[in-house]
Amino acid sequence: MRRNRIDSISYYDKNSKDFHDRTINADMQELYQKILKHLPKQARILDAGCGVGRDSKFLLSKGYDVVSFDGSLEMVKMASNHLGKNVLHMLFQDINFSNEFDAIWANASLLHTPYKNLRGVLRGFHKALLPSGILFASFKYGTSMRQVEDRSFFDMDEASIEPYLRGLFQPLEIWKSADTRSKVAPSPDKSWLNFIARRLENDECVL
Repeated sequence: MRRNRIDSISYYDKNSKDFHDRTINADMQELYQKILKHLPKQARILDAGCGVGRDSKFLLSKGYDVVSFDGSLEMVKMASNHLGKNVLHMLFQDINFSNEFDAIWANASLLHTPYKNLRGVLRGFHKALLPSGILFASFKYGTSMRQVEDRSFFDMDEASIEPYLRGLFQPLEIWKSADTRSKVAPSPDKSWLNFIARRLENDECVL
């Protein structure tokens, strides 16, 4: 299953310019406004799987302290140039932060994480967040794994995401939105599954 993740990274390494052109001007204002209302002023945010750096740039423009990383070296180079600052090159399973962030932004990035690895990644996110920190993530809407253009997509819906969050995060909002951003690899339902969740405190957790 790890090969699925590597295949997806290879896709972004080979298609970074095309991906940049397809996504850099996407209108994300609705999502931004949903997460901003949960953030304290001058929040420290981890942009997990930052891609070309579009969302990091917006968050930086709002005065937030943003740490960005991606698993694709070509995306890291592109995002570093776009942001004018260093972007980390690492995988989700390499995260080793502890109580550092007010929020984690994982927009359309966890969707390549195999189901068997997702719980472990979310544990890492839990550890990286400050008490009551906020996690935003989005997946293609569905319930199965798909292979599209050398990428593996591990789709989620409202019911299937719940066991992965249980004991780590309390969902604050889960919603379905139209897949208007994806012209190349839309979900079968042509929708996204989005959620905002609060980090549970250690005495509430089931790790």
